[in-house]
Amino acid sequence: MFSDAELAELAANKLKHGDDKPDALGHARAWEIHVEKIDNDRALPWGDHSVWTEHDLAAAMFIRDFVEDDLRQLRPGLAEKVRRYVTRTDERFKSFTVEDSGQRMGQIAGVRMTGRGMEGRGWWWFRVPTSGPIVRDLAWYDTHGF
Repeated sequence: MFSDAELAELAANKLKHGDDKPDALGHARAWEIHVEKIDNDRALPWGDHSVWTEHDLAAAMFIRDFVEDDLRQLRPGLAEKVRRYVTRTDERFKSFTVEDSGQRMGQIAGVRMTGRGMEGRGWWWFRVPTSGPIVRDLAWYDTHGF
């Protein structure tokens, strides 16, 4: 999907931000892995100790932020190619989530959430799963507050 020259360009862009950080494809892959795990966990019971929690959902959202930051740093042609790769994962995330105010996720993640166009947060901050253990975790915040 990516040529050797494009992979080298992605690696070179990563060096601007620190050698210990993933490149754009690394962040895109991490987003994909997180979305897959969260989706697969929906079939498991809340008491299963292998399921991820609302904090893991917040981590996934931060990773998606990193992807978006990476895309802004790349030349347009390469950014579009990475975006096409990320779109598959975005669509999967949208397929098992519903729109949400973002208020709970903002509190969980410790970020400011003031509405749809707030503080530069992407659309993914305003979606939560429709089913599964994370839904139960989020419901706790509805009854107990923060």
